[in-house]
Amino acid sequence: MAYSYDSMEALADMMSGLFGIFQIPSLLLSVASYVLTALALYTIAQRRGIHKPWLAWIPVVNCWLLGSLSDQYQYVVRGENKSKRKFLLGLSIAKVILGTGIGGMAVVMVVRAILGIPSHPSEAAVVGALLGPAMTILGLCIPLLGVTIAYVIIRYIALYDLYKSLDPNNCVLFLVLSILFGVTEPFFLFFNREKDLGMPPRRQSAAVPGAQEPWQDENKDYL
Repeated sequence: MAYSYDSMEALADMMSGLFGIFQIPSLLLSVASYVLTALALYTIAQRRGIHKPWLAWIPVVNCWLLGSLSDQYQYVVRGENKSKRKFLLGLSIAKVILGTGIGGMAVVMVVRAILGIPSHPSEAAVVGALLGPAMTILGLCIPLLGVTIAYVIIRYIALYDLYKSLDPNNCVLFLVLSILFGVTEPFFLFFNREKDLGMPPRRQSAAVPGAQEPWQDENKDYL
C-alpha cells in the first residue's frame, strides 16, 4: 500500500501530538516535585533559624539550603561542621558551567565537521569527519561525570541527615526509596516538613522565660 507525502506528514503530526500529550503529565510532575521540595525546604529552614530560607526557590543554589540543614544537624547533634553546603554549591555551579561549556563546544565541533564533509561523501568519510569531534566530546564529559557523581553522593548524605532530623525511625527507608524512586523524595520532605523528631530539645530563651529558640549558633556560618 502506497502512502502519499500528505498522509505521511499527517501521521507524523499525529505522532508528534501524541508525544506532546504524553509529555504533559511528566511536565506537571516535575513542576509539582519542584514546588513541594522548595516549600518543604523553605518551611524547615525558616523554623530552624537558617538564614535566607528563600533560597529554597532558586534553582542550582537551593542545594546550599539542603547542605545548611545537614550541617546544622551535624553541629547540634555531634558538634561537627562538615561544610556540605559549600561542597554542594560549588559542585552544582561546576555542573552548570561544565555542562553549558561542553554543550556549546559539541554544537560548534559537530557543525564544523558537517560543513567540512564533501558534497558526495562516502560512508567512511562521514564517519571519519564525525569520529574526531565525538571522541573529543566524550573526553570532555569525563570531568562532568566526576563532578556529577561527587555531587550526587554528597547530596544524598545531606538528604539522609535531613531525613534523620525529621524522622529518625524512617530515615533509612526514606533515603533508599528516594534513591530508587526519585519521585518519592519531594513527598517525603513535604509531608514531614513540620517534624523535628531527630533534633535535640531547643534551648530555653533567657530573654523570655519558657520560650524556645531555634537551633542556632551565631558563630556558625551554616545559618
